[in-house]
Amino acid sequence: MKKSDNDKIITVNGTTLPYVLEHRYVKHARLEFKGSELHVVLPRGARDDISLIETKMGWIAKKQSEIQRAIENVGGSRRNENDFLVFGEFFGVQGGSLLVDFDGKFIRCDFNNPEHVKRLFKILKKELAVKIANFAKEYAEKFGVQFQRISIKNQRSKWASCSSNKILSFNIRLVHLPEALVRYVVCHEVIHLLVSGHKREFWNLVKREFENYKEMEKKLFEYWYFLQETGKYFNPPLRSAS
Repeated sequence: MKKSDNDKIITVNGTTLPYVLEHRYVKHARLEFKGSELHVVLPRGARDDISLIETKMGWIAKKQSEIQRAIENVGGSRRNENDFLVFGEFFGVQGGSLLVDFDGKFIRCDFNNPEHVKRLFKILKKELAVKIANFAKEYAEKFGVQFQRISIKNQRSKWASCSSNKILSFNIRLVHLPEALVRYVVCHEVIHLLVSGHKREFWNLVKREFENYKEMEKKLFEYWYFLQETGKYFNPPLRSAS
């Protein structure tokens, strides 16, 4: 998001933290982190961002620390900042004609060329679609449920969803996650075909397949914030694709 004249700075955990002041058509003021960037969202006409920040300073400090740890945990194995995350592994990036070498773990791509980036995500989407289809079939058979179809989209706010008409929708950004996390996300959504919402019955079924589901949820949080922080990962050019 383009910075505005309302960009300001506060001190959190002994360091300066810029924040963006936004006015939207909302009823209540709120705070949001986009990557490591804090956004203060106020209703139209409201001006008291300082009071909101002061009352939420404890939450801001805790959240900032969590996000920084998440970004470091995921990005710690990068050899350099240009590496590109593919199914949980960092691929080296080279220039030249577009190529994804899954065995050699490198990519040739000009990230300044929109056509290159579009083609790159199409290649990765194809790999992702195969994994998702296999996992969805496996868990649908295991739980005795059926789904209408699978959709892979450029979603902004969630990893996946299950609609009331049994369409399973998945975020294209799953191409960056380790295969074990992709499997977990697919299982999570298939179970929603049995149980809507996140009630105890739902988590009991999840736990039956993934005893470490709390750790998996933590990892999803870490990858989400890492991808938000790194723009080239978080802005694939696909609007939607089935």
